[in-house]
Parts: sequence; structure tokens; C-alpha cells
Amino acid sequence: MPRRHRRAPEEEARPLSPGVRGLAAPAWAVVDGATVRMVAGGDKPYLCPGCLHEIRPRVAHLVVVEDDDVEGRRHWHTECWRRELRRRFGRGPAPG
Repeated sequence: MPRRHRRAPEEEARPLSPGVRGLAAPAWAVVDGATVRMVAGGDKPYLCPGCLHEIRPRVAHLVVVEDDDVEGRRHWHTECWRRELRRRFGRGPAPG
């Protein structure tokens, strides 16, 4: 029987301050120049800028706010943000 490829377990996301909805993003997702948060998903759909597909309501995903575009909050599928970081910073780990 073929072996299954298993990813290494990701670090546990730590909660933010009391009263803040969502969790801090996993360490691999954080980059300089942006605030990244993991959210459980709300009641409305969002469009992921990475794949241009809908993020369905109540699906966990990442919210990214670039420091130079505070009004431009973007909702990303977790895997799409991982691919975006690879595109921006190459195959190695993201700086930071």
C-alpha cells in the first residue's frame, strides 16, 4: 500500500486579546508589512484574490491587511495565501 504524504503539524495559533474575534495567524503566514489574522468565517461570502473563487460563509480563512493599504482588507483561502507568499518570497520560508 502506498505511503501517504503528511504535512508536519503546524504550530497552534494563539488567541488574541479578549474581545477580538478570530485568532492570530500561524507563524508561517505572518509577514512584515501586513497584519494577518485567522478568522472562523462570517455569514457572508468573500472573493479570494489568490484564486478568484468564493470563500463560502462559515469557512475558516485568513484576513490580510497590508500596512500601506489599511482600507484594503483582503480575505484569502489559507492555501492561496501560502502560495502568494511563495510567489512573493520564493520557495524558502517567508522572512520575518
